[in-house]
Amino acid sequence: MGKMARETAENDLCRDALREDWHGYKRVFPVASGGVYPGKVHGNLDGYGIDCIVQAEGGVHGHPDGTTAGARAVVQAADAWRMQIPLKEYAKDHKELETALKFWGS
Repeated sequence: MGKMARETAENDLCRDALREDWHGYKRVFPVASGGVYPGKVHGNLDGYGIDCIVQAEGGVHGHPDGTTAGARAVVQAADAWRMQIPLKEYAKDHKELETALKFWGS
């Protein structure tokens, strides 16, 4: 769920189709890409679960404090989701995520 997001029901249909039995072919992962930044990670993980690829290129490299801080912010957002902690609450103790949420929103 980024800038190329569709309606949730359509995303769910695509996700489910990718996870079907493809008669001998390997299954593929859903990929969230395009406009993904730390504030969008929760929505993608809610929709796809942990068996997905979240490509947050701009959300990593565009972080105001640089690429390393951007990567940390994305991981922190995923950690918050995994621990079921709201992003804004988790960001209080994680400066990279806090900066990202101030920059892009949640």
